[in-house]
Amino acid sequence: MKTDGTLVLSNQFYRELLQGFTEWIKRLGYADHTIKGRHRYIKKFLLWLEMNHINKLEDIKPNDPQAYKTHLEQKALGTRTIGQYLSGIKLFDEYLQRYEYPSIIKTKITIEEPPDTIKIIVTKEEVKKIYEATDASPWGYRDRAMLAIYYGCGLRCNEGLELLIEDVDLKNNLLYVRKGKYYRKRYVPMSEGVKQDLKEYLEHGRTWFLKQNSSYVIINSKGKQREGKSLNIRLQRLADKAEVNKQITLHSLRHSIATHLLENGMELERIAQFLGHQSLETTQVYTHIHHEL
Repeated sequence: MKTDGTLVLSNQFYRELLQGFTEWIKRLGYADHTIKGRHRYIKKFLLWLEMNHINKLEDIKPNDPQAYKTHLEQKALGTRTIGQYLSGIKLFDEYLQRYEYPSIIKTKITIEEPPDTIKIIVTKEEVKKIYEATDASPWGYRDRAMLAIYYGCGLRCNEGLELLIEDVDLKNNLLYVRKGKYYRKRYVPMSEGVKQDLKEYLEHGRTWFLKQNSSYVIINSKGKQREGKSLNIRLQRLADKAEVNKQITLHSLRHSIATHLLENGMELERIAQFLGHQSLETTQVYTHIHHEL
């Protein structure tokens, strides 16, 4: 069924599942662009079920997810895109099980990693150059605060955007992450340099941007919460100014600090706590990156 050229689900139960799933990943703290992507992937999967007259979760056969993977491959989608679709289905299955719906994945789905899946790592020297590319203006204070949050503390994009003034504990050198993935909250230690950058921003930079009451740490020129896209653009401009010839993002800074901590001899368990990883397996990828550098 189409409305204004857009495919819509005719199955009321599927529509309710999709809405519930989307609200769930919002509560888990996923970034806005990730939420939109997962919503789109699951909607297309549910539409595929409808087109194949599978109108109840109980009617999904063990080989149906694999059949859907074949369907995606026949559409000539790239390996990376197919992997995103299948990762979305795995997350959807986790949602279903959490809320006691029937599981839809009864056999293992293999997700091939594309050969160009490379985490962009910024070296310590390049990080230093990016810091040196900041200036003494209010924007410069904010730039250093951004680097402190995403490199110095290794926060995820959304974790940094949701950071509140009260979450910055300068007295105890801690950042409180209240909206991490999977409802997990954590405290992240701040070095003296990170603490100083945040203190200077809060005292001298943020007040310049504050045109209305706001509790968020990182705000734009209108005093409103900034978006991840605009921060990534700002970061890339700093990198270009510093003549760091890499396409980097806020998440690149997170990957970089994890790699640098490992280089400095920090134990993997402590790095996992620092990053807010639920499983050590997620953190272990940095051991491979470290050996490749």
